[in-house]
Amino acid sequence: MHMQNAVILSFDMETDIGSWTDDTRGVTEGTPEILEVLKEHDIHATFLFTGREAERHPDCVASVLEAGHEIGCHTMYHETVGRPVYSVPVGSFALEEEIESRLALATDAVERVAGVRPRSFRAPRLFGSTRMIQALEQLGYAVDSSFPCYFHGRDFVPYHPHSEDWARSGSMSLLEVPVFYDTEGNEAGDKNRARDQWPMLRLKGADWFSDLCGRMFDRARDERGISALCVYLHPWEFVDMPRVVETDESTITFRPFLYRNTGKPALRALSNFIGIMKQQGAEFATLIDLAENFNYGGLKLKRRGA
Repeated sequence: MHMQNAVILSFDMETDIGSWTDDTRGVTEGTPEILEVLKEHDIHATFLFTGREAERHPDCVASVLEAGHEIGCHTMYHETVGRPVYSVPVGSFALEEEIESRLALATDAVERVAGVRPRSFRAPRLFGSTRMIQALEQLGYAVDSSFPCYFHGRDFVPYHPHSEDWARSGSMSLLEVPVFYDTEGNEAGDKNRARDQWPMLRLKGADWFSDLCGRMFDRARDERGISALCVYLHPWEFVDMPRVVETDESTITFRPFLYRNTGKPALRALSNFIGIMKQQGAEFATLIDLAENFNYGGLKLKRRGA
């Protein structure tokens, strides 16, 4: 079997800068720009909507579907449904006993708007857990992409999780597509968030990020020679984001990595990255493409208009 490199572009469709604002300029203004770049390069991607943003912006959901992309789920309100791996003092945290009902609520909300049931999921901030995975399996999801490899310090080959420990292989039907990181970075410690892939495309540019993917393909290659890297992004990155936000109770000053190179620079980086990867022979897939073909001999990718 010939070796194959695939890139999965995925976008977490949430409020601007995660839970730090209630604005949705990313969804309303950034999504059309992203769709234009994807159309230009004739590739498909996965868009994971929170239920709230799907309900607020059904036209955006429709435009994503019309362009032939996959619709997934990203919880209902961008709430935490798993184990936090770094400190965030905002946003809601679901209790253990609420996880199943929360995920069911979000799934139903996205399905009502999209007209198709989401089969791919990502937990906000990659805060996942075994109970979350169990709930996703019960809801009929085919794939999850929440596992933060930078935190667990392991390679990123997709796997079927164990029902009692999502961090190891087992016999669940759901496919876990880990989120890769820079294993050769200079930051000390496997659990250092600075080694995560995000937001390096925007901060370091297409050439650097393409080189990272080139180096990490071998770390993600399975025994059949197939390698898939899942890149996660957000629509708000493709709109100019503020440095400071005023609320009724506080003034929030963001760290530079949250706003630097947002807007047009991020769009150029995305387009250039896609171009470089295609020149190097990589193919682009959706999360459901990977899940549906994982147990077979290769990736049968859906072409635009097919």
